[in-house]
Amino acid sequence: MKERTPEIRLLIFDLDGTLADTIESIRDGVNLAMRKYGYPERSYEQVRDAIGNGARELIRRSMPEAAAADRALVDRVFADYHVFYGETYANCRTCYEGIPEALATLKDRGYTLAVLSNKQDVYVKALVKSFFPKGWISHAEGQTEKPKKPDPTVPLEIAERLGFSPAETAFIGDSEVDVATARNARMTAVACSWGYRDRSLLSECAPDYLLDSVSELIEIFA
Repeated sequence: MKERTPEIRLLIFDLDGTLADTIESIRDGVNLAMRKYGYPERSYEQVRDAIGNGARELIRRSMPEAAAADRALVDRVFADYHVFYGETYANCRTCYEGIPEALATLKDRGYTLAVLSNKQDVYVKALVKSFFPKGWISHAEGQTEKPKKPDPTVPLEIAERLGFSPAETAFIGDSEVDVATARNARMTAVACSWGYRDRSLLSECAPDYLLDSVSELIEIFA
């Protein structure tokens, strides 16, 4: 692990698999959609492996192969999932152990904190509001009509809005998509092995930091 870059002042976090394990709430919504169309329901592991590239892609990957080839049908199933997830997203009520304390410490040290997820924007904002005290997270954003991760457009917009350059920003997430997002935005890439991807996969992505425990967040951002 390389030494911390001292100029970093903005930390942008992924949500699912980085701040909280939200799989069961996502799985509940996915399976309500699968059930409606008579498709096989998905396991925790199947949903975990399918997330990372946005909710529509999650649904496409969750559908049977023949059905997933029909774009119009994927759009219909996704529209139903969006409604169902509105009923299930709050089934996730807590962050990973140690995350609230780590973020409180980072906030006290003067870091600005933000969240960017490929989850639908309305649910990202709602979950951040439920997880953290008002004022902790300076900006929270999810999937909208803007390009989704790993496109650098939105992380760069967030940094600019909050008054920081890419060199002053670290992007923290649990997947290869998050590492690619950081690279594309010219930000420091921090990968977390406690989330939804194997450590070996994250290591192959060559992030600037590969963390195995939440406590390491407050070690590298001292």
